[in-house]
Amino acid sequence: MTLGTKIKETPRVCLRLRQRWVRLLLSAAILAACLPVHAQLIEQGRLPRPDGSSIAYYLQQRDPARAADSLLVVAQGSDCNSVRHNRAIREQLWRALPAADVLTVDKYGIDAALPYQQDDGENRADCPRAYLLHDDFDQRVRDYEAVIALLRRHGAYRRVVALGGSEGAVVANLLAARGGAVDASIAFNGGGRWFLDDVLHTIEAGDTPDEAKAASAAGFREFAAFLRETPSSDLVASSHGHAWWRQALALDQQAVLARVRTPLLIVQGGRDASVSPGAVERMVEDLRRAGQRNIAYRAYPRLDHGLRDADGVSRMGEVADDMAAWLRDLPAP
Repeated sequence: MTLGTKIKETPRVCLRLRQRWVRLLLSAAILAACLPVHAQLIEQGRLPRPDGSSIAYYLQQRDPARAADSLLVVAQGSDCNSVRHNRAIREQLWRALPAADVLTVDKYGIDAALPYQQDDGENRADCPRAYLLHDDFDQRVRDYEAVIALLRRHGAYRRVVALGGSEGAVVANLLAARGGAVDASIAFNGGGRWFLDDVLHTIEAGDTPDEAKAASAAGFREFAAFLRETPSSDLVASSHGHAWWRQALALDQQAVLARVRTPLLIVQGGRDASVSPGAVERMVEDLRRAGQRNIAYRAYPRLDHGLRDADGVSRMGEVADDMAAWLRDLPAP
């Protein structure tokens, strides 16, 4: 394992050897800053994959002066961007587990060198080809498992919590369903049982005429049928490759959640136009009728997919505080 650049969130005051991480994570000495008590330090690391590529990950220490006993693992959504540039994680979502270190992991073929670009639903011109070929749900889960295992082997984390929104919510659910990687998980605005239903909800929630909605829905159904019948292709749509689309449409999220045995909080915004709030509620009700008791559900009727209210004001930090309250009420691992 090698260490890439060290990214500091506060001005450098002095340099010293950080012996803990030298001993636990690295094979060479690391220089770090002597930072104020509330400063944050992000270490950017690389972990080899079996195919010769490497996973780019980022560990944000909440208190560099002492080791944290908890790790918050945050999975980003579906855009073609480096998670390193995700301000919501750094500024708001960390509040779900305030005293924890925060781990984020980039997708296959992406690292912090990729400039941030607002996701507009179209194919991004500079989206890395390696990402388009290899990024899918299974790959993301394997990458998270590998980095979490590394940190658990060498760190002092007694508790690991996974948190994700949108596609990241599905990744958090898959991690929890595999067992062993996380002790609790939180998924917000991750959609219902079937991705197809969420896409059709998005089309229906649009402001186009009814005939255009009907045509779009029919077109997407044809697209889904093509993917089911075609094992592989060079298809790229909305900055996702064939493997991503095929897995997204085949995934039964209700079956995934039925395998989760650790505490799980599902959060859903009632004004979400990207996934179907109704489908999420039905899925949770079905799981509860089947006897699942480890799932808690919180609805926020006035919030959208990005946890913003009707005025466009982000309420993500407040929702993260509610997540923190739920985690505090759980038994200690």
